[in-house]
Parts: sequence; structure tokens; C-alpha cells
Amino acid sequence: MKMKFEKVTGAHLDTIFSWLTEPHVMEFWDNTQAHKDDIVNFAEGRKTPSCYAGGEYVYWIAYLEDEPFAMLMTIQETHKEAIGEEKLKRLSKTGHTYGLDYMIGNSKFFGKGYGSQTLSDFIGYFRECFDPKADTFLIDPASDNVRAKHVYMKAGFKHVCDFIMEGDVSGAGKVHHLLLKKFEPKISIINATLDDYPCIQNMARFYVYDISRECGSISSDWAIPEDGLYKCFDFKSYFEEPSRKAYFVKVYDEIAGFVLLNQETENSENNWNMGEFFIIAKFQGQGIASRVAKEIWNMHPGKWEVSVIPNNKSALKFWEKAISEFTSGTFNKQIKEVAYDEHCPRRVIFEFDTQSSINQNTVPQLVVRTSQLSDIDAMVLLSKAKRLAYEKAQPQFWRYAGDEGDKAQRQWFTELLEDKNYVMFSAESDAKEILGFVIGKLMPAPEVYNPGGLTLMIDDFCVQSENLWQSVGTRLIATVKAAAKDKGATQTLVVCGAHDHPKRKFLSEQNLSIASEWFVGGIV
Repeated sequence: MKMKFEKVTGAHLDTIFSWLTEPHVMEFWDNTQAHKDDIVNFAEGRKTPSCYAGGEYVYWIAYLEDEPFAMLMTIQETHKEAIGEEKLKRLSKTGHTYGLDYMIGNSKFFGKGYGSQTLSDFIGYFRECFDPKADTFLIDPASDNVRAKHVYMKAGFKHVCDFIMEGDVSGAGKVHHLLLKKFEPKISIINATLDDYPCIQNMARFYVYDISRECGSISSDWAIPEDGLYKCFDFKSYFEEPSRKAYFVKVYDEIAGFVLLNQETENSENNWNMGEFFIIAKFQGQGIASRVAKEIWNMHPGKWEVSVIPNNKSALKFWEKAISEFTSGTFNKQIKEVAYDEHCPRRVIFEFDTQSSINQNTVPQLVVRTSQLSDIDAMVLLSKAKRLAYEKAQPQFWRYAGDEGDKAQRQWFTELLEDKNYVMFSAESDAKEILGFVIGKLMPAPEVYNPGGLTLMIDDFCVQSENLWQSVGTRLIATVKAAAKDKGATQTLVVCGAHDHPKRKFLSEQNLSIASEWFVGGIV
């Protein structure tokens, strides 16, 4: 059902104040008089100062099928306000962080599963219509408000820490959870022209300063000049020679760095060399550099080199991680002597082929359908490959049972096709190849728990290769969850090996969080 949102006006006040008397609202909502006065102050257009959060809150009403059912409140969080150390540490470097709170006031809609949808839909509306640059959202339920935390995490928020609420609010002095939801900021990679040369050359001073942290002891050339201005190589050739490329990096509309490419490679078979690469300090540590590097490789398919000074440990770590992710670990790394740097001729050279990686990462054409008897052999092979990989991490717990184990699994998978307590789906390519599968069991929770319905328990969930989790894995888990929901399931439980980092990363991006862990060991 479609939700819509609008700012609170005087016409909403009677409805809001009737909601504030509802028992389920009064239990956790800040019902101080100052807060009530602030709602009225906002509805009347903020004509007078407010003592509640400086009058900075914006209030919203949510409608479902034209019936008001919830109120939300937003505030832009900045370092200028007394928001506490934990929130300060998590402010977006783009300056677009928002605090949220909300309540489902209409009791007709409370406890009916609308909580996480309301929050997700509102954030989507807010980013589309109010602040497209909003990339960080914070919400802080009381630690004893278990329902709220569950709803927020289901909407994609992650629990980052606990803190003591301060200030003149009803929850002051109590432990609260801090939950966070982040969106990747918009990045642009723009062709730079000769007119942009002065700007990039100016940024190069900070580029040299950054590198000097780890490379400054290599030679006296790294010493800061007497005028206090770091010098850098002249980059003008990147704007004049057709074989070279120069790019600006922007985050939204703000300059964030530069990328300079050349074709001066140590290996004559290679096409491109990452000449210079710089993201300014403000945007470092947010994954932006990795996104930029991967987009550059997509823009220029071919055989690549990246050369790194061995002293530059942070750069070595960054490039090895980014290249490994992009190529699924298919790259060559070696130390070579280069002729173009007399002070530091030894370089760590990474070589890799982005064309093959692009082909490998291309999302295949596929269909997700109910598993069939003809899929069983392929499913057993995929499961076997997973178990053999898991055996290396825990040789006793996942010890391979050989051909008899494969035979037993083949029989079990076949039986599950007819079991109404299971839902099974396969992902098939247009070449009729099975790229992955998922098996979910519908089961009641133990009697001591009440999640509100059945649990979808997923143990067997495989894809053909790690790079298919985002494409094939996403389609499979969405399909099995939809089927389980139709059968009365209200929560998902997925089993995953602790060492299986690609799968764990994928699952965490599906709004799933770790609820329990197993510790295993032999008995001697």
C-alpha cells in the first residue's frame, strides 16, 4: 500500500494530541510539555522561539490510503549542537546527517507490520523531495524499547553503540541504542580540461603532503620548502598529451580529488598506469576512493598497472584490497626496479586485467524459479564446493563425508521438493546453467519466543562464485522471502560460516544482523 507524507500543519494538531494519549505511545514517546509546545510551534510556522532543541525539528504526518496514522520528526545533526560524542563521531563528512524519531499513533495501524515500511518509505521520500544529499540517518530508541530496535534494524539501520541520553527530555539518564543508516554519496568522475590544470596542480600540494606522512624520510626532496608550500611534479602533460587522461572527482557538486592516467607501464603488454590518484582528507575513509578506482577501471578496460612506493603502507593496503575486490583476487604483485624515480626505484607493481574482471562481474541474464528434479545434481555440486571450502576453515565440523555424503544430500534435496514445509528456488541462466539455489524451511519459533509468525530458516544457500552474491544472491533471497511471507513467515534466519566473508557481507547488506554464533571444537 502506498504511503504519503507531508509536513505537520495546524489541521493535524487534534489528531496528533489524541495519539499522544494512547498507552502504546505514552510508554516511550517524549511527552514533555516542551515537546508538545514545539509541535504546536512548528505547526504554527515557527513564529516565536522554541526551547525544545532550538526549534530545529521538522514534523511530518504519514498517511496510508489517505488516513493519517503516524508522525515523524527530523533534525539536521551538526557539530554545532550538543548532540553527544557518539553522534558527533558518526556525522557525515558531506554535512547531511539527520536524526529521526517517529511513532505510529493510530492504534488501528499499530502492531500490524507497518513500522519498518513507514521508516523506509519516509527516508526514500525525504531523500527524493527534501534533501537529495542526505546520506546518514541516526535514530536512538531507549534500550528497553525492544520492539523499536527490531523495527529500525528491519528498515536497514545498524546498531552502532549505546549511550546515556542527556538533556531535558523524558528519556534523560536512560541507556539508549544508537542506530545508523548510511547511503553512498553521489560521485562524479569528470574529464578535466586545460582550464582545470591550475586547480589540480594546487590540489597536488596536499597530495604531496598526504604522501609525506609515510614517504617523507625517503629523501630531502620531501622536506617542506622555506615558503611553507609543498611542491609537486608539473602535471601539465596530462592535459596536453592525447595518451594521458585527467579527471576531477566530485562528491555531489564539491571537488573531492583527482585521477591522472598514463600509458607508461613497466610491462609493455599493459595498457594503463594509475599515474596519480588523490582523494582529499575530508572524503577519505568513507569508501569513496575505492568506488572511484573501480569506476576508472570500468571506464578503461584493459591491462593495468598500479605502482606504489613500498614505504607508503596505507596506499599498499588500499590498492591491494581494491584490486582484489575488483578482480576477485586475480592479479599479480611483485617488486620491480623502475627507471623513472632515482630516489625510490623499488616499487610494488600490481598488474591485472580489468576487461576480464568486467566480463566476470557482468550481471548474467537469469530467471529465478521453483527448483525442479532436474536441478538436483547441479545443486549438490554447488553445495559440495561450499562444504569443501568450509572444511578448510574448520576441518572437523565440516569434514567431507565423501560420495556417501553426496548421495545422501541428493536424496534429501529430492525429498524436500515435495515437502510443504520447505520453499526451494533455483537461479537459471539463459544458457540453462544453475547459478545458485536457496532452500528455506518454514518453522515455528521455540515456545519461549514469539516473533509474530513462522521463521524462514535458510541453511543451504549457494551461488556459483563469490562475485554473484549481489546479483544472483539478491534475487534468490528476495524470492524465497516473498514466498515465505505468503505462508505466514515474519522473520528470516540464515546460517553462514564465520569465515565466509563475501557471504557475510552480502547478508549484512540485506538488512540482516547477527543474532547468535556457534563456537565449535573437538573433545579430547
